[in-house]
Formats: sequence, C-alpha cells, structure tokens
Amino acid sequence: MERVKKGFEDYLQMIGHGFDFLRRSWTRLFLGLFLGLALGVGSGFWATAQQLPSPSGQQLIPNPQQFRALEQPSSTLSVLRAEQLAAEADAALQAQNYDRAAELLQQVFDAYNQRSNYHQELSRAFAGIQNRISEEQRELARVAAQERDQAAYDLAVVYRASGRPEEAVGRLIQVIGSQGPTRELGSQAYQQLLEIGFVSTPFPS
Repeated sequence: MERVKKGFEDYLQMIGHGFDFLRRSWTRLFLGLFLGLALGVGSGFWATAQQLPSPSGQQLIPNPQQFRALEQPSSTLSVLRAEQLAAEADAALQAQNYDRAAELLQQVFDAYNQRSNYHQELSRAFAGIQNRISEEQRELARVAAQERDQAAYDLAVVYRASGRPEEAVGRLIQVIGSQGPTRELGSQAYQQLLEIGFVSTPFPS
C-alpha cells in the first residue's frame, strides 16, 4: 500500500505543483479506482457465472437456452408440449383410439391445471405489493384454466364415445364448477350430463 502511495505521489509531483490538491485526495481517487475495478470484475463474474463449474464438477448452466427451459416442448409445464399433446389426442380420436386419446388428454389437463394453480399462487403472493405482476399472473391463470377445462370436457366426450359415461360425469361437473353453467363450455357440459341421464332438467329450461 505504501509503495502505491509513494509512486502515486511521485507521479503527481512530476506533473506540477498546480495539482497539489490531488495529492491531498489521493486516497479518495485510489479508492474510486479500486471500486470501479471491483464493480467491473463483479459484473463480469455475473455475466460469466453460467460458465463456472459447480462443486460437483458440472457447469451451473451448461446450456444458455435453459434460461427459458419451461418454454421448450420437452418440459411438462410447457404450453407447446400441451398443444402438441392435444393435437396427438385429436389424431388418436379421429382414429377411434379412445384409450390413447384419453391418456393424452389427461396429460393436457394435468399440465394446464398445474400452470393455472402456480399462476394463481403467484398472483396472490404479489397482490397489494406489485399489482402489475399480480394481474399478469391472474390472467395467465385464467388462460391456463380455460385450456384445462376444455381438456376436461374433451376427455368426458372421449369417455362417452368409448362407452364409459360414468367416468365422464366427474369431468363434466368439474367443467361446470369452473366455468359456470351460463358460459358456453359450462352449458355444453351440462348438456352432456343431460344426454347421458345424470340430470333431467334442461338448461336453460
């Protein structure tokens, strides 16, 4: 430290006595340079942290694309994956492979149901703290719930088509409870219940 101080003072003397005031503040200048260097190193560390190995010898984030891992079709929470599964279920239904269609639709239901629940939890967590985030999460929960209810309705239709109306009842009631009987999907679900004989009064009557 003393060597740095002496070298700095000698340099100031060389550039003239007009800069004597700098000698008095060399500590602040040196500290400023040190902090600037530290901040630069810190930001560099943050930018390259994904390249550092973990204690196990593996990189913390071996693939930068994993920053958006849940948007990849391979993720069980991915909307893309749910859409692909729904398309596969539709193809199985067209081929009258009802067991396969039911299996795929159950996966679609589970994916959207989980997303809806997670978004609802986040919405409640940020309510009154950051309303923008809370409202955004509430809307995402609503969208996911709509897709979930559609999957539940489609699953009930598959159960009916495969001669398993008893298994359709629970799904249809679930749709009505979520959507309400006055909305289109809820009304369609009630009509299904009417057709299989679980209810007897048409709605609207």
